[in-house]
Amino acid sequence: MAKNTNNELTKGIYLEEMDIIDTLLEQKWFEVHLKVVIVLFVVLVLKLIFVICFVLLYFVSPFVNLGVAVWRLVRRDYGDAGGDIGNKSKLNAALDIFYGLILLQSLFSFYYLVLDFLVLGMESRTRKHCGLEVVIVELYHSETVIKFKKDGELPEDWNLIAYGVEKLQSASGDDHLWGARVLDQLFSKDKSVRQKLLSSRISVQNLIGMIGLRGTADNVENRERAARIVAHLASDLNIAHFPGTLQCICSLLESCNKQSCEPQEEPEDQNGADTVLQIKDQTEYESGGPKELVSQGLLILEGLTRDKVNCTEISKQQLLISKITSPLSSPDFLNNVREDTMVVRMLSKSLTALSRILACPGDGATRLRQELASTTEAVSNLMAILEIDSGAAQELHGQALEILTELAFDDSFKKLEFNKLLKALLCIFLEENATRLMRRKAGEALARLLPVSTARERDVNVADIISKQEAINLLTKVLDQILYSKMGTSADLVEIFLKKQSPEKSEERKFMAAMLSLAVVICNENVISREDFARSTPKDAALAKKLKDILDVNKLCTAKSECLRVVKLTCQMVIAMIQAKPSYIQYFNEHNFKEALTETLGTMSEVDNCMLFARNDREVIKPARSLASLVKEAQELLKTAQEQGN
Repeated sequence: MAKNTNNELTKGIYLEEMDIIDTLLEQKWFEVHLKVVIVLFVVLVLKLIFVICFVLLYFVSPFVNLGVAVWRLVRRDYGDAGGDIGNKSKLNAALDIFYGLILLQSLFSFYYLVLDFLVLGMESRTRKHCGLEVVIVELYHSETVIKFKKDGELPEDWNLIAYGVEKLQSASGDDHLWGARVLDQLFSKDKSVRQKLLSSRISVQNLIGMIGLRGTADNVENRERAARIVAHLASDLNIAHFPGTLQCICSLLESCNKQSCEPQEEPEDQNGADTVLQIKDQTEYESGGPKELVSQGLLILEGLTRDKVNCTEISKQQLLISKITSPLSSPDFLNNVREDTMVVRMLSKSLTALSRILACPGDGATRLRQELASTTEAVSNLMAILEIDSGAAQELHGQALEILTELAFDDSFKKLEFNKLLKALLCIFLEENATRLMRRKAGEALARLLPVSTARERDVNVADIISKQEAINLLTKVLDQILYSKMGTSADLVEIFLKKQSPEKSEERKFMAAMLSLAVVICNENVISREDFARSTPKDAALAKKLKDILDVNKLCTAKSECLRVVKLTCQMVIAMIQAKPSYIQYFNEHNFKEALTETLGTMSEVDNCMLFARNDREVIKPARSLASLVKEAQELLKTAQEQGN
């Protein structure tokens, strides 16, 4: 009962007068409606007196009853019943029973009071632990009580997360909002929210439906909370399973239109009650504004594009594609990049999604590459990003580089822009202060673009773009990166044996794959003469030892696909070095390369066979040949060179 009263007070059921008075003060109607205000104050005071009396009665009466009952049972001074002994015994027995019942009732009251305080304590701890609003915890408690009364027990997995998911599965829009409120606040505190939601397809579909709602202030909260939750799930969603997903993203990206961005002027409302309701609705939820919706839409898009099938579907949606690419053709693009960090963060998500869409297979991606490559403003803005050194713009360097690399393979990409891009990539790679990530991306792009004679039908001579000395500097830098990488060190081997895998390890393998790819391309595509290649390699066995260590580490790796790629590229590197510098064979033999290759093949042949159907058409270098054929060629070259006395 106390809990119900507290709930009613919390919801303002007995305090409507305060809302009306606040409204009159805000609207400056206080003096005009002074009599009304006085009446409201009187009613409010009477209500407060009644509530105080009721609360005192509820909490004090058990103590009074207990004290009176105990006192009377101990004293047993009930009078003499007019001197009649028979009546006196009956009176004593009746009053003993009466006070005994009062004592029992008081004990039950204490019991329920203790339960109330325990529940309140549990709710308080739940709020503090989960960071939830009071109303949410109270609703969860009420739902728990109802379930227990109905079934006599609770489901094994019943908790706040299950409550939120159940609300989302309901047919009621109000329930959807309450479910979103619970899960939105729990997502950052409990990792199991993700799995619970992903296992409920109807919940995800209802969240997507909430994003599509527009128009009222209530729907703003619906959309923002639902968008934040879907953004957390996006990387694991398949667009084909959830109709309307792309349309919802479009609606989020359209949030900064005239209706939603400009503050709406409130009409002079003559109805005070309507004004109270309006003010109450506005203060229930603090909206992040149109930028919040746009930002969440881009987060959802970025998450969805991690899946190639989703990328193919998105590339077919011209309306969504036009919204993603429109900033690139804006005349204010560079000003926004230089000045507004919020815009830069939003552009970073947009360009990341765009680069993944461009790299996916299908006619949609091909058409998009053609359109962007032939759009002068888009190419110019992307090239300009690489030239801006401000802190905010540096976040976009990687995405701009990836997009330009994709566009460079289209015939619409101008020769002048192609040459500028190669020069920019070379500068990024050779820059001493370049981050490891940017050097990797520049290396991947160079490895794809240097073999231009086979990548596209274009009369481009690499020597006209990159001088001989620049090519030598490039190779020297690549070999230095390979030699001084952490891969293959003793610490790396220990982590492999302990089966410790981390994002840093994955990034190290990607970096090594990029460096090996670029080294092989420089040798095989005549970017540098074989004589210069031979002169640029170390004079001792350091590189041979490093390649051997790379083989040893990756054959033990648990991330098989990444490691297989590094192993194949290492084999290609060995073949290229033997062909360019046969004298280097002695260093390979000193480190028992033939045996190392045989062991690696025995360890990874099964993985190699499984990867037959997992080829990536846009890898830096396509090591489409099997590991067995590469090992065989490398061993034959080692054997032939050895027989010839090299």
